[in-house]
Amino acid sequence: IHTPRTHIEQINLANNVTTNTTIGPLPGVPDAKTFWAEVVGTGAVSCTVKIWGSRKSTYAAATVVLLSTLAPSGTTEAVDAAAVSLATYPYYFVTTETITGTGATVRAEVFY
Repeated sequence: IHTPRTHIEQINLANNVTTNTTIGPLPGVPDAKTFWAEVVGTGAVSCTVKIWGSRKSTYAAATVVLLSTLAPSGTTEAVDAAAVSLATYPYYFVTTETITGTGATVRAEVFY
């Protein structure tokens, strides 16, 4: 018999990112999960965060699968989240791109 969980777990995938970068490998999580991204700064802020899954612990274009593209955009603070994913991979990688806004920082998490 499966006992439902009574709380949500979260893993911080990226924190205080200010440049285009690749982060990982990060531990994958089983079951249903939601990927979430936030950008915070002064004035207009935006970024692109891509979440990748892989069975290998090294990032290479030929061995990763794009799971989600998040694009938070707004004034001072913005968030974006993906629909629930059931895909299970041993490793995640996060890439950040096109971070804009004065003092903009990016954070990404997975909730499961």
